[in-house]
Amino acid sequence: MAHPDPAVRMKAAADPAVPTVLALRLAEDPENDVRLAVSMREKLTEEQRTAIPCTVWQDFWSPPPWIARQATDPEAARRIARSAHVGLRRVLAAQPHLAPDVAALLAADEDERVRRRLGESCEDAPHELLVELYATVQDRYWSGYRYHRNFSRPGLARFADDPNPRLRHASLDDLEAGPELVLRLADDPEVGHWAVRDPRLPTNELLRRLTLPAHAAAAAGNPALPVAVMHHLLDLARAR
Repeated sequence: MAHPDPAVRMKAAADPAVPTVLALRLAEDPENDVRLAVSMREKLTEEQRTAIPCTVWQDFWSPPPWIARQATDPEAARRIARSAHVGLRRVLAAQPHLAPDVAALLAADEDERVRRRLGESCEDAPHELLVELYATVQDRYWSGYRYHRNFSRPGLARFADDPNPRLRHASLDDLEAGPELVLRLADDPEVGHWAVRDPRLPTNELLRRLTLPAHAAAAAGNPALPVAVMHHLLDLARAR
């Protein structure tokens, strides 16, 4: 605990074998990461945590193992989800499974990293959060939310006329929507490519799009393309 290397003190601060009363002596350590490690110990009260001055870095990722253990206990997980310590909430949000009410608490968290980790890592992330993240996240990971198991739901067709092209694209994930939706979006300059690839596109319209230079590639990738047409296209390609 008195080692000159802050990395060693940080390990001591996080080590559950170090008694809490001793670890708390590092709560005023000159190094932020040492204080942060103290603040994330399991056997602290909420008052003790909030009394430790520390910054949780935006890209902080040092998950204490005890949070994964407690995540399976809904009551313990609720306490963590309501903690003022954003680091604890971020680690909890990254657990693969959470009780529905715990996931809902984290989905409404004021911290963007909490919400994003929930959407990226937790299989129980709420549908509404996934749609929000898909529509608004600005880095290269934005499209991944669409592949979450809770993303596709009836009702997404309501976004067919949304100004946000991502949401118009998401409307195609409404599996209860019929060919009318697909036809409506087929000429959309930003999502028409995906609509033309949708197997709900009527066959006559699919074949017509196959003759249009702007849509031919997408139509050729539609799994509903008649097998005879697929063979014909392959025969043409071989004849060249």
